[in-house]
Amino acid sequence: MGSAAHTAGMNPGRWISSFLRAVRWHRRGLAVIAASCALVFALAALSPGSGPTRSVVVSARPLAAGVVIGADDVALAELPAQVVPDSAVTDPSQVVGQVLAVPRPSGATLLGEDIVTSSLVSTADGLSLVPFRISDEGIASILAVGDLISVVALGPEGQPVPVVNHVRIAALPTPQASGSFSGSSSGGALIIVAAEADQASTLAAASASYDLSIILEAP
Repeated sequence: MGSAAHTAGMNPGRWISSFLRAVRWHRRGLAVIAASCALVFALAALSPGSGPTRSVVVSARPLAAGVVIGADDVALAELPAQVVPDSAVTDPSQVVGQVLAVPRPSGATLLGEDIVTSSLVSTADGLSLVPFRISDEGIASILAVGDLISVVALGPEGQPVPVVNHVRIAALPTPQASGSFSGSSSGGALIIVAAEADQASTLAAASASYDLSIILEAP
């Protein structure tokens, strides 16, 4: 009764203000609860067990371009199927022993186009991988795997002498690459091209005797 009397005696304006504060507090509480529920549902949707997954090949450690991939360089990982690219490699045997065309950080999903032999070198085409160095690393920095180039030697007076034409870059190893092409016995940027047998012999001989440079051809 005392409470009723107190309410009855309360100033109407003050009573309405108290009521509105209670409503606002109630709405804030509901908003917090709704946001928390939404977060829980979102995390549940992203959890590994919430949908189909695919087994893919990932790099077990940072891999440099030009490395020959070993069995210890890759691992299998389960990823949500909706985020796996169509060209993702799913069998380690598809990449072990192959040359990596581009650098990959640890844990990266390996793709078919990352591997030199998948698109640039085919034994049916009679192509070979030929490594050589150019002294101008600035030129090498603008090159990309798949670029078509001509290789020239620098003559005694600095004049360019054609060596081979129309060879495609298969890999651009970094100085940290660990593989059969990585050596550091000489300076300059290392380039690996896919060349026919006669081109391969000519280029190998020229690289042992001359300073080489390249001309980037139009695609």
